[in-house]
Amino acid sequence: MLLCDAGYYGTLAAVRSLGRAGVPIVTVDRSVLSPARFSRYSSLHLACPPFEQTQKWVEWLLRLGQSGPRQAIYATSDAVSFALASYRDELRSSFDLYQPDLGTMMRILDKWQLLEHARGVGIDTPETWLPGSRRDAEQIANEVGGTILVKPRSQLSVQSNTKGVVAGPGAKAVLAGYDHLIEQGVYDSEFANQYPDVMLPLLQRYHPEALEAIYSLSGFRDISGQHVAMLGACKVLQRPRRLGVGLCFEEAAVDPDIAEGAARLCERIGYYGVFEIEFIHSGGRTLLIDFNARFYNQMVFDIARGLDLPGLAYAGAIGDDREVARLASTMPSQKKSQGLAFCNRFGLEVTIGAQRVFGTMSREEAMRWREWLNAPGRRVLDAVRDAGDPLPAAIDVAQQLLQYVRHPRAFVRLLAMAR
Repeated sequence: MLLCDAGYYGTLAAVRSLGRAGVPIVTVDRSVLSPARFSRYSSLHLACPPFEQTQKWVEWLLRLGQSGPRQAIYATSDAVSFALASYRDELRSSFDLYQPDLGTMMRILDKWQLLEHARGVGIDTPETWLPGSRRDAEQIANEVGGTILVKPRSQLSVQSNTKGVVAGPGAKAVLAGYDHLIEQGVYDSEFANQYPDVMLPLLQRYHPEALEAIYSLSGFRDISGQHVAMLGACKVLQRPRRLGVGLCFEEAAVDPDIAEGAARLCERIGYYGVFEIEFIHSGGRTLLIDFNARFYNQMVFDIARGLDLPGLAYAGAIGDDREVARLASTMPSQKKSQGLAFCNRFGLEVTIGAQRVFGTMSREEAMRWREWLNAPGRRVLDAVRDAGDPLPAAIDVAQQLLQYVRHPRAFVRLLAMAR
């Protein structure tokens, strides 16, 4: 199986899981310091064009597929997902895919469409506005007031590390966030040329509950819709604190109402494959805030709890429907907690240490998070550490340190967003 984005934790989790199951793995990335590249389960690593340069990357992929043995491939990021969906018919000649079509993927990659479809199946969402210009954004901010999340309409419309800006109250702050996302726009991509209307940011009511706890429903749905498996989790810490990538997760029960809504949403938009859907609970409402239709950051946590998402994606790609049914139906019951949690330990230590230095985290809170790591009866799964595959953890530390050195201003801005 060919797995892209070798610097992503979800890719590393898939490399290890499939490699241990005996599936030969080829990792792909531009970066030299990509943790999955150095996994003992990566049989071969290949450098490639940027994933965001869709046509150029697909042309490279097709040349690869035509010159070697047939491989399976699965989406490891939004950029790869968009490319696989856009050129699905051409890629099928050389690769085994489990990839919905472009229309389905745009109902997810375009957050405005996603929210409309969620409401269409009875899932509640935050108040969201779609300004057509900077002047519209200013008018909306003046009319609705309060704290506003200025959010990319699609993660593909901006640089990959830009999640959005929490702004306000006041139109001045909202416009500053709006201008920042416009500046971060990726306007020379195939995505931008094909979907220019998706390049403008959304405005969304910000709910402070997102700071403490986000409910994550992850799982797999097969192409028939008959085999669905899900797990629940709670994101308890993210970086940046108000809006960012998850650092720490805890087990949570699958909420049957949320699960039923997620199944209806997948059915409505035609989605099948691996997913992670995020919700917040606010004022008695359960609000959908994001949908990742690919491998994701904390996937090792769900693999450890018995949900073999890489195996399901691989079986689906090679057309092994019997194996899909078996894996989806044999997941152990999650009614009783296993005492598991997920953490990016190095990322957490950097966050705690830096925020203590800059005064954005109290000593008491820092102590609380270190105690969380070592709570009695809890087994914490790390994003990269693995006793049987140690090298990726060292590479990840080097990668993070190099990023801080290369982009010190971005690191300081990240700390400034911590409150």
